[in-house]
Formats: sequence, C-alpha cells, structure tokens
Amino acid sequence: MIYSWKKIVKHGLPLLSVFIFAEIFAGNILQNKQDMLILYPIFLVSFPVINGVAGNIGSVLGARIASGLHVGYIEISFFDKKMHDNLFSAIFIGLSSFFVLGLVIYYFSYYFLDQRHVSLFNFMFIILLAGFLLVFIVSIVSIVTAFYSFKKGFDPDDFIAPVVTTVGDVLGIFLLFLLISLFYL
Repeated sequence: MIYSWKKIVKHGLPLLSVFIFAEIFAGNILQNKQDMLILYPIFLVSFPVINGVAGNIGSVLGARIASGLHVGYIEISFFDKKMHDNLFSAIFIGLSSFFVLGLVIYYFSYYFLDQRHVSLFNFMFIILLAGFLLVFIVSIVSIVTAFYSFKKGFDPDDFIAPVVTTVGDVLGIFLLFLLISLFYL
C-alpha cells in the first residue's frame, strides 16, 4: 500500500468533518452540566483521564488489529482468536489503568481540592464502571472500524483514531454524568 497525503485527506476529511459536530455536542454537555462539576470538581479532573485512557487503548487496539489484518494473522471475523486476545488484553489494561488512576485522582482531590464528601468506594465504583463500559465499547468500535475499513479497501489507520477518539469523548462524558447522577443527585 502506497501512502499519499492526498489519499489520506480524501478519505479522512469527510469523517473528520462530521466528528467536529460530535465533539461540539460533547462540549455542550459539559457546558450544560457545569453546576454539577462545580459541586464535585473531583469528576472534572476525571474527564480528561477517562477519555484519554479509553481513546489511547482503543487506538492501540485498532492499530494492532489493523496491523494483524495487513500481515494476515488476524482475519475479518468476530470469532478470530487473535482478535479476542487483543480485545481481552485491552480491557484488562483499561481496568488496571482506571484502578490506579482512580486512586491517584481520589487522593489528589481529597488533599488538594477538599473533596472529602465523595467516598472512595463511590468514586472508584463510578470510575471503574465508566472505564470498563467505555473501554469495552470503544474497543468494539475500534475492531468494527478496522474490519469495515479494511474490507472496503481503505487503510484502517486513517479511520480508527478519529472514530475511537470521538466516540470515546462523547461516550465518556455521557457515562460519567450518568453515573454521577445516579450516585449524587
């Protein structure tokens, strides 16, 4: 496959143009829920972490799947064992990362943001559940995007990162607000 910036722009620009509006929508959700974030700044600290980790894991998984498709050790099948191994590894890494980062965020917020009214158990439950759901969904989106784009003759690497990042940002914000609302409102 020959890489050409013109080809990458031609394939990626329509997708990126649509995703601009999705990111604006996610920003509006944050704007409309700012009262909740003022009450619980610990969660404001959590948004970039949740979205960043999930996006990174989904992008890495997508790149691994795309590489596997290119060299032929992964087939376009949801029953492929190598694909399953990569998916389970991504979920395990995600949960481990969210556990450690959840503790770091909690204790940082406890001492520096005076967030003593948020219990460690509730916060960790919210972070781990949101993290698990987000990594699982972003991983599935990553795999489907890699399979679909490869099957259509496009380079999956041109599509996976923008799709995963946008889905992760919008869904991460939605999931965190949903779980925060269940526990604190």
